[in-house]
Amino acid sequence: MLKKIGIVVGVIALIAVIGFGILLFRLAGMANKLEAENDKIGGYNLSQVKDGVYTGQSGDFVVSAKVAVTVKNHKIKEIKILEQKCGPGYEAKDTVNRIIKAQSPKVDAVTGASSSSRSIMNAVDQALRGGKK
Repeated sequence: MLKKIGIVVGVIALIAVIGFGILLFRLAGMANKLEAENDKIGGYNLSQVKDGVYTGQSGDFVVSAKVAVTVKNHKIKEIKILEQKCGPGYEAKDTVNRIIKAQSPKVDAVTGASSSSRSIMNAVDQALRGGKK
């Protein structure tokens, strides 16, 4: 009887270790994808973006953002986060203020919430590309 219990516990432990490994692999892949997208931000300037409201989204696995960016007189006037997936306390909402202040989606990530920050920056970049003349 104890031998069977030991086997069951061993199998459960093995499954937990494999599951944890898969989770770590997916999280690393997500972070790499967001960072790669973030490295591509730019290639336009706001003088090429028409007035309007543009949406963009970015993310993977457990972190994502969908935004609406308002451009007026070739300036980012407002960014609304329409949808966001991330852990509690990792919303990186200051990223929006940083983007508006810099007038560019390429800003420093919020410490401790870099994946959330990158998903917001990438979504804003995608939105602005949609408004390019």
